[in-house]
Amino acid sequence: MENSNEMNIRDIFQIIFKRKYFIILSTLLAALFSVSIALYLPNIYTSKGILMPSKNEESLSSRLSDLSSLASFGGFSLPDSSSSKSEEAKERIKSYEFFNSFFLPKIKIENLLAVKRWNQDNDQLIYDEKHFDSQTKKWISDKWVGFNDVSKNIIPSTQLAYEEYIKIISVSENRKTSFINISIYHKSPYGANKLLDIIINEINESMRAADEDQAKKSIVFLNKIIESTDIKTTKEIISTLLEKQMQTLMLTSAEKNYVFEIIDSPIVPEKKSRPSRARISILGTILGLLLSILIVFIQFFRLNYKP
Repeated sequence: MENSNEMNIRDIFQIIFKRKYFIILSTLLAALFSVSIALYLPNIYTSKGILMPSKNEESLSSRLSDLSSLASFGGFSLPDSSSSKSEEAKERIKSYEFFNSFFLPKIKIENLLAVKRWNQDNDQLIYDEKHFDSQTKKWISDKWVGFNDVSKNIIPSTQLAYEEYIKIISVSENRKTSFINISIYHKSPYGANKLLDIIINEINESMRAADEDQAKKSIVFLNKIIESTDIKTTKEIISTLLEKQMQTLMLTSAEKNYVFEIIDSPIVPEKKSRPSRARISILGTILGLLLSILIVFIQFFRLNYKP
């Protein structure tokens, strides 16, 4: 090896063998560090549900489309109804308005922001005492306080809480079946299940409330028009519109699953979804081994191949 600038496999193994103690020690340290990190990370549990657009969603969309057509024929317009209610609901679930008005009032905000881990033995949430005092129920850290908050009391910002909410929720659609897959992550399996139940219930309620309010406003609007016109054709069209709006109003009051029907109800997960401690430990160990070998060869070339 000293008389040639080329290295063969034997030379490589000789270099590694000479520094074997350094490589072994470095690999062991990397393994210990990886295991420590893996053990420190809290378990994350995922609660999942599968939803199907309600049959009422199709009939309601069709009814609203008919309303728009009739209204156009009568010489006036109603709000656009071309978008699917299920599509609207998916976007609403991820909206700040839904989070602030429907989701947040149903939960304890500390269960969203300050949970450190879950104690399986007594089914208790363990809070991060650096941020939240579980005894006094008061916030200590200003980590989630918005810059517009000038009060002396430490109160989490709803906007920053919303950012955490977006991180733990996933909503997707199966294009073939039109089923909606929704999941939420939490450090407690019971917490994940409860949060998902709230989302599914509240999205139906929020969509119902919005359509009920719109139907009531439309009825008032149409009644004013019918009182102010003497044209027979216009009155007939408006009467049809009123009838359909009354049907919509009845539908919002009668149906429990207004937008989504539950195909697969959320359940309490029995197994964690992450972290994969074995994978973290193995990858960390392999990375430590490769890094130590790389350091050995860098040192070798710097000593033996100086320019």
